[in-house]
Amino acid sequence: MTPHGFGIVTATWNSSTRSMRYLDATATRSALSMAHAIDAMRAAFVRDREIPQRQQLGASMFMPGRVGNTSGIKVVSTVPGSPSGIVVVFAHDGTPLGFVDGPTLTAIRTGAVAGLATDLLADPSASTLAMLGAGAMAPDQIAAVRAVRPIDTVLIWSRDFSTAASLAHEVGATPVSDANEAVAVADVITTATPAHAPLFDHAALGERVHINAVGAFTPQMAEIPTQTVIESYVVVDDYDAASHEAGDLLQAGRLPDVDLTELLELGAPDHGGRTLFKSVGIASQDIAAARVALENAERLNLGVEL
Repeated sequence: MTPHGFGIVTATWNSSTRSMRYLDATATRSALSMAHAIDAMRAAFVRDREIPQRQQLGASMFMPGRVGNTSGIKVVSTVPGSPSGIVVVFAHDGTPLGFVDGPTLTAIRTGAVAGLATDLLADPSASTLAMLGAGAMAPDQIAAVRAVRPIDTVLIWSRDFSTAASLAHEVGATPVSDANEAVAVADVITTATPAHAPLFDHAALGERVHINAVGAFTPQMAEIPTQTVIESYVVVDDYDAASHEAGDLLQAGRLPDVDLTELLELGAPDHGGRTLFKSVGIASQDIAAARVALENAERLNLGVEL
């Protein structure tokens, strides 16, 4: 085990060789369980990290970063409906360790970071999840919350009811046609949509609820009502990234805001009211998750050795 939180599995990483491993979507899923991904997120939120702002070049988004002695870069397509990309991980000496399917890793780690935030912020007895959005991110979001809380009811809302119904059948949930009805009874709410306007009314919320807002990632986008943002205890994955990209917070005037907390600063507080985790996604999450996936894949002989 390294001093930076990696080494969740028992395999010993051999970076002295020059071989690399490639994990396609199927191998990535097999190598990275949600439990391991949530543990990897704990390793991602350390002070010994570098997270330059993401850059768009042409039709691709580039996200470099470093966590401890592991660095890497994610390159993903920004073309709508074209989920392609790759995450490359490097050892401390610059040796490339492997390649992991970008869209699959992104879905898992985005769910995992919401799972970590839920574990730190939500009522321990939370039993009802409202999932707003039924796209590619939703299954892992549901799995992550189920992994850390005793969820027995999942309500899924989407602007397209048939999409919500399809996902509900897949994951054992209930589709709903009214987002307000779903959030009114929820202990945990997760939003994962490309929305540019709030998905529900502030007045519909219960008194104690935790919200994971992971869908809006530009200043122009928003999923959460302004009043909810203003009144909630807000936690972000990274302050600098949020100040450039978190439309939910920017539009509500919460950035710059000295009252915001970064996830790495969070212990196990009991705020007793509404909590909001706003994530825009940062490279340290991808690197930590990819490193664990590659370690597991080496132990299980998954993927292709190059």
